[in-house]
Amino acid sequence: MRLARVKRHATMAEKMRGVTRYMVDTVDEQAHTITGAQVPQPGPHFAAHFKVRQYEMDAFGHVNNAVYLHYLEQAATEHAAAAGWSGEHVRTLGGTWVARRHEIEYLRPALGNDLLQVVTWAVEFRGARAFRDYAIHRLAPASGDGRAPADRFLAPDELPAGEPLVTARTIWVWLDLVTGRPRRIPPEMHAAFFDIR
Repeated sequence: MRLARVKRHATMAEKMRGVTRYMVDTVDEQAHTITGAQVPQPGPHFAAHFKVRQYEMDAFGHVNNAVYLHYLEQAATEHAAAAGWSGEHVRTLGGTWVARRHEIEYLRPALGNDLLQVVTWAVEFRGARAFRDYAIHRLAPASGDGRAPADRFLAPDELPAGEPLVTARTIWVWLDLVTGRPRRIPPEMHAAFFDIR
């Protein structure tokens, strides 16, 4: 049974702001087809901040492509904890998240000592799968001590700051800790990731 094929549509201005629209091309479930249906609005945006460290750079002085994945995973972990779902709390439900697929589009390189803002948000929960998007932006050089701003939820009308460097999507799967098999995402998680704060 094919549920949906989701295609990403965004204007360049939307990509630069970290805003995307998701449209369903087709849904073929028991011979029923819907074309151009709008997927539900994504959840609140969360911003995590990272300072590029010397050992994260490649021979060209850019952040190594694999390092971006660390930033994305850490931002997702911080977002879940801020939404009330720390790793410990998640395990009380008898499950855990594992990454099934990552898609990363590199727009510009990050450089040594850059201050990065990683904005992430839940897009959709479908069965055992969770779709999460990200946008990484280079912030203007920090004044004063150079420390990163505090991680936080962004206001609904607040745009990500700085120059866009990366856009990405991860498909996470909710696994049962006992069987190691995918299991439907617990409904109590939905409010934490989709209700506007």
